[in-house]
Amino acid sequence: MMDWLNYHHLRCFVAVVDEGGVAPAARRLAVTHPTISEQLRKLEAHLELDLFDRRGRRLRLTEDGHMVYRHARQVFGAGTALLSAVEARRSGRVVLGRIGIDSVLPKLSVRRLLSVIFDRLGTGLRLRCIENQREPLVAALDARQLDLVLSDAPARAFGSSAVASVRIESGHLALFAAPAIAEALDGEFPACLHRAPFLLSMPDSRRRRDLERWMSQHGIEPRVVAEVEDSGLIKALGQDGRGIFAMPADLADDICATYGVRVVGRIVDLDERMFAIHPRASTHPIVNALIGRAGD
Repeated sequence: MMDWLNYHHLRCFVAVVDEGGVAPAARRLAVTHPTISEQLRKLEAHLELDLFDRRGRRLRLTEDGHMVYRHARQVFGAGTALLSAVEARRSGRVVLGRIGIDSVLPKLSVRRLLSVIFDRLGTGLRLRCIENQREPLVAALDARQLDLVLSDAPARAFGSSAVASVRIESGHLALFAAPAIAEALDGEFPACLHRAPFLLSMPDSRRRRDLERWMSQHGIEPRVVAEVEDSGLIKALGQDGRGIFAMPADLADDICATYGVRVVGRIVDLDERMFAIHPRASTHPIVNALIGRAGD
């Protein structure tokens, strides 16, 4: 039974996959082509698995190869985090906290959460905030390239057993519009929304699905003007009078003051949630500051 793994063999394997071949991997690692090939051979022999389907000069990952690559990225991500933490401790400098931010989240809500981290950790931490779609962010977290992900969906939605999550914010939605659109709405809420112009988040977002279900229950057919991934752009377009948009109700004062819009209605039966997703058993300071040791 295997009880050790050669880190150098694994490093060569990851380089070949990332670079798309043995030759570019050799250039990246500043070693010879035969050296890379020998390291791959030894890794496959040690694991007793075929990691590549070799057809001519092309290397394609086998199913086993994909599995090993996923775990290898976690190993190198954890190794990088370890070396950074050790170097920070030795030099006395601040620790880096890497946070992935789901692009559908309202920036005002994200700012509030980041303020919690800053207030609790003071000058002992430097944050690196990366915005993207949720799937690549959770994949980067799974590979230990991020320390925390903020999203509107819990960890179980992504099918990874290596991460956990906790709900950190919850509240109902409100609908906002520029004054001209708000004044043009005819009738009582929510019937006045029928055929009104709407700015919606992307179809895969939880808010979009919940809002469409709510509108269907009330017989409302929106006139969709735009589908926008970035929450800041949605508010900017709303400010320009392009359509009605949904945001957390607890941000109403800030949104109205910043963008010059009005609240046209509140949807108290729609629960807007935000989750902090983190590696299981993580002890990183930003995880402890925001959610402690809470789990899924």
